[in-house]
Amino acid sequence: MSVLRRIGCGLGLGLAGGLLNLAALEVLPGVHLLLGPLLVLTAGVLCGPVAGALAGAVSGVRTLWLWGHPWGWLNLTLEGLFVGALRRRVTPVVADALYWGLSPLYFLVTYFLLEDIPTSAILVAGLKQAVNGLLAALILQVVLLLPSVRRRLRALLPLPLVDLSLGRAFGSALTLGALIPLLVLGGAEGRERYTSEVRQLDEANLHAARVVANEIESSLEHARHGVSRLARSLSSSLSPEGALPGPPFLEGELDALVTYSPEVLNAYVGSPEGVALAFSPRTDAAGRPLVGMDFSDRAYVQEVRRARGPLVSDVFLGRGGSSGPLVVTLAPIRRDEQYAGYVLAAVDLPRLRRHAQAQIGEGQRRILVVDTRGGLVFDSAEEGTEQVRSIISTALARALEQAGPKGTGTYEAEQDAVTLVRMSTLQHFGVVEVAPLGWRVVVQQPGTRLQRDVERSYFGLLGTLGLATVSAVLLALTFSRTIVAPVQGVSHAAARLAAGERSARAAEAAQDAPRELNQLAETFDRMAWQLSRQLEAIERTSREKDAFLSIASHELKTPLTALKAQVQLLRRKLGDEHTQRLDNVSRQVDRVTRLVNQLLDASQLGLEQLPLQRTRMDLSEVVRRVAESLVSASPLHTLELEAEPVVGDFDELRLEQVVHNLVSNAIKYSPTGGTIQVWTRRRPEGEAELVVADRGIGLRVEDEEQLFGRFERGDRRELTGIAGIGVGLYVSREIIRRHGGRISLRPREGGGAVATVRLPAAVEPEHGRRDVPAHQEEGRE
Repeated sequence: MSVLRRIGCGLGLGLAGGLLNLAALEVLPGVHLLLGPLLVLTAGVLCGPVAGALAGAVSGVRTLWLWGHPWGWLNLTLEGLFVGALRRRVTPVVADALYWGLSPLYFLVTYFLLEDIPTSAILVAGLKQAVNGLLAALILQVVLLLPSVRRRLRALLPLPLVDLSLGRAFGSALTLGALIPLLVLGGAEGRERYTSEVRQLDEANLHAARVVANEIESSLEHARHGVSRLARSLSSSLSPEGALPGPPFLEGELDALVTYSPEVLNAYVGSPEGVALAFSPRTDAAGRPLVGMDFSDRAYVQEVRRARGPLVSDVFLGRGGSSGPLVVTLAPIRRDEQYAGYVLAAVDLPRLRRHAQAQIGEGQRRILVVDTRGGLVFDSAEEGTEQVRSIISTALARALEQAGPKGTGTYEAEQDAVTLVRMSTLQHFGVVEVAPLGWRVVVQQPGTRLQRDVERSYFGLLGTLGLATVSAVLLALTFSRTIVAPVQGVSHAAARLAAGERSARAAEAAQDAPRELNQLAETFDRMAWQLSRQLEAIERTSREKDAFLSIASHELKTPLTALKAQVQLLRRKLGDEHTQRLDNVSRQVDRVTRLVNQLLDASQLGLEQLPLQRTRMDLSEVVRRVAESLVSASPLHTLELEAEPVVGDFDELRLEQVVHNLVSNAIKYSPTGGTIQVWTRRRPEGEAELVVADRGIGLRVEDEEQLFGRFERGDRRELTGIAGIGVGLYVSREIIRRHGGRISLRPREGGGAVATVRLPAAVEPEHGRRDVPAHQEEGRE
């Protein structure tokens, strides 16, 4: 596959992986299974590391804004690159496991040192991503084992997947079959448990908020009742002119109100203009008198002027008698339509906060009371503050709008944190409205406990998956041995049978195997028995044929010898006028003699009766003599001879026969004529080499080995009209093999054929070499 196609493959699979990442499967709350890594690993395994890295970079783009940092994106890119780089050495699962084995160093440098993410969050994130990657690698490995997939992708499959053992195939399939149901069932159970715990937490928050709201309403109602009662008392004590009683009387009444109302911090009576006429206590913390202070700028002074009953203010920053956030209850002093002033009591918010906290007990709960304008009346997490805080435009305010006057919800306490940290700051709350004030009581708890429960569930699920994986692998090994052992027994029996051991049988290896494998072994044994009988019959027939050819050849040689002698006598007696005819007869007798000799040699080879008579000789002299004699007798052909002296221990007559066969074949299969090239040389490794090349009809690649068989000439129509019995190359190969050499025949570029013979110059045992097919010994030149 070209580089451009690999890049296109990586980009295409990366885009598809990015789309799959949009449809993440939730295994547990906050724990998602991404499908994009499946296509990233597919690109790496099928198209190489460049495609894998590109696919990872494209499919992981969404994580840049989803997680708030680039390290998840880079991690997916490196995973595709790493698995692609190892695809020719190990299977996808092993390659991905090696990658995740090295990943802790990556997480330490990026997540911990650069992003400062807590260790527990890093551990969860690392395990999530590792499970995503390993599960994707396992799915890919199983899919690539399917026959229909392998047929379509055979050219792209790396060697570890092409040569995958049956044990690994069983292990992958069984492991995936065990993990998927566990993921589905474990995820469903974890989500159900999480949902139940969230429901319990929300109910607890809502109940606590209701208790606190009742307490606040009760306290404010008591303070409001005291203020209202005092206002009515003062209304009846007004002078005919509508004037209030003197300060001593007012101070006595105020002291009684503060003394008998524990929820009241201080109190005063104000004039219609908002000036304090009497105060209880009399002075502030610094000892300054409070009477005469002007509160006319307060909004409640205007509100109470129009009111007919007691009021409760929103939170504001107090002064005079108390500092910090303050809530007051007040009532108008009125006789008919005449407004004479008001009575005000400041609510003791610290006491109210402590009392509310006592109602819900200790723990991680936090109580917030919010007034109608969004100001915090008090926050149980803060002992005291000098400022009035507001929740307007905060995440809590938005969540309260969605929850309504009575309900539950969640919000993220840290919006700008990375996803891993932000999820751990999730707050669950319950809200109850304090009627008729419009205040809202919020009781919230952090989701850290739920997060820990999810993490424990996830780790438990991973432990279950690990045990399932180990069990599946052990079962796969057991079953694969049960299945592979009989198959290997049949394979070994077939190998022994191919090597010539006709007694090889497989039934014993499959005695304890499943029925189908046992039947396979029995069928193989029946086939081996029948094949052995057929081979014996063929060999018997071949021996009888070779014996017949040997006898017939011997019988034919005697009359041919006599016929040759008679031709020579006739040539001497008849004179020159009959020389041409006698020469033609002599050539035909020589041709028949050669054919008979070839048949005799073929029969002797079949009967293993062709010994060699080695002598020290120069191969080039034999080649020169035979080639010049044959080419000179053919007027259409010319000889191009390069005969470098090559001395060795050879059988001269047999090598002369080989040279005669090769050169005569070159002439015979070049019916239109041409140059016959013959050369001998000594190769650098000490071998003698003989090459015969022609520009004839050539040969097909599939015929290269077939033509060395006995009585084989090929089935091309160009051979029609060319005489021969198909034993010359067979005899030549056997002679060369007995010399310890090898012979090959191959098509020649531009047309024709090239025959190459290589012989060791030193003596080798005739049967010291195994008879290896020439096409396996000889490489192309």
